[in-house]
Amino acid sequence: MPGYLLFTQAIICSIHFQDEKPSKNNPYPSLHMGYKPHKQLSSGRHAPRLRRDLKLQEQESVSVSEHAVHEMPHASPVCGETILPASLATTCKDASVQWYDFSTADHTYATNPSCPMKSQVKATQTRQTDTSPELSASDMGDDTSKFYTGLSVHVFWALVKCLSILPNLPTFKMKLCNQLLLVLMRLRLGLFFFDLGTRFKVSQSTACQIFREWIPILARFMREHLIFWPSRDTLQRIRPRCFLEHYPRATCIIDCTEMFVQRPRNLKQRAQTYSNYKHHNTFKLLYCIAPNGFVMYLSKLFGGRASDKFITQSSGILQHLQPGDEVLADKGFTIDDILPPGVKLSIPAFTTGNKDHILPEEEVTRTRRLANVRIHVERAIRRLKCYKILSTVIPGRVMNVDNIVTVCAGLCNLQPLLIQGEPETEEMITESDDDFEDEWLFEDED
Repeated sequence: MPGYLLFTQAIICSIHFQDEKPSKNNPYPSLHMGYKPHKQLSSGRHAPRLRRDLKLQEQESVSVSEHAVHEMPHASPVCGETILPASLATTCKDASVQWYDFSTADHTYATNPSCPMKSQVKATQTRQTDTSPELSASDMGDDTSKFYTGLSVHVFWALVKCLSILPNLPTFKMKLCNQLLLVLMRLRLGLFFFDLGTRFKVSQSTACQIFREWIPILARFMREHLIFWPSRDTLQRIRPRCFLEHYPRATCIIDCTEMFVQRPRNLKQRAQTYSNYKHHNTFKLLYCIAPNGFVMYLSKLFGGRASDKFITQSSGILQHLQPGDEVLADKGFTIDDILPPGVKLSIPAFTTGNKDHILPEEEVTRTRRLANVRIHVERAIRRLKCYKILSTVIPGRVMNVDNIVTVCAGLCNLQPLLIQGEPETEEMITESDDDFEDEWLFEDED
């Protein structure tokens, strides 16, 4: 007995033997041993099935299908051929793939050009290999253009025409109009580059590269041709009627606006960008518009900690002011001591120094009149913030925020005038180069 040392005088009970005693077939005890016997291992893998010749198998399949076709009582014509019924189709299936092969069944309608199945397969392949963009500038209507870019269709194509003659433009396989549309959609709607790449059938990296290369070009174009300081005669001619009675010499309306930015890791930058007014890390800039809402000047970005007076003094706007000009501003712009001589500043009255901190009736009336016209700069800032890329939290890794703000401000000048129904503001003579006809920028749009 394996595993046991039996003595010649050892006695084993008969219940442990299958035959109740040692026999020739079962000489050892195997029952009621006090433990579970080990399972017998399998003898190994089964022998593989015999592989049949593929040519022989096809010949047998063809013969079976021909025999079934000849014996079929009714045939359904499709495209000039016959179709096997479902009951006979199983006889032509291959056990390895379980798929019905039409070619082996001696039916040619799968290759017939007039067959609906062929046209459906061809249409599916065409859709899979189609590289045309889902959205194209050539197919945009006026409402679609205003939604995606903020501009009307004719203004968009006029901008494309002006940009097409610039030197050193990016060289991409995509059309110039679609490249510009991609950039404006990124600015207007704040879409991700993955979304833009899917819409225009390009990769995510290509969409990012298009945006990165076009922003400096557009920013330079905006500074040279769309954002400029008009002459005094031009300002006098475009001044709306609501300014003529109380502020006939108003040159510009200024205000500061802030945009949320991701909290920097650098402690110094974090302190410089923290705004006590917004209770958030922000970028701050000076925004200056003409009385009719035209963006005349905007400063570079400062940290949210900077005051309005510091930004005004450091931005360079004081160089454009001349004696006789009048600047409309908010209470935070206490800049009388830094203005050039002869420039008048109109800000709301302060209650400090008055009895019981109550303004006189004359000051209340003057403040209301000033607020009635100064509100247009708030509307202009709101138009700027309609570009979603500026109304969300700007990531800290974005390095060209100044150019992005400049492009958005220039696009605001391409929109309809901020104050409508003013005959004096229908036309304006620009001071840009003669190569660009900018008179249409100041025409009112229906």
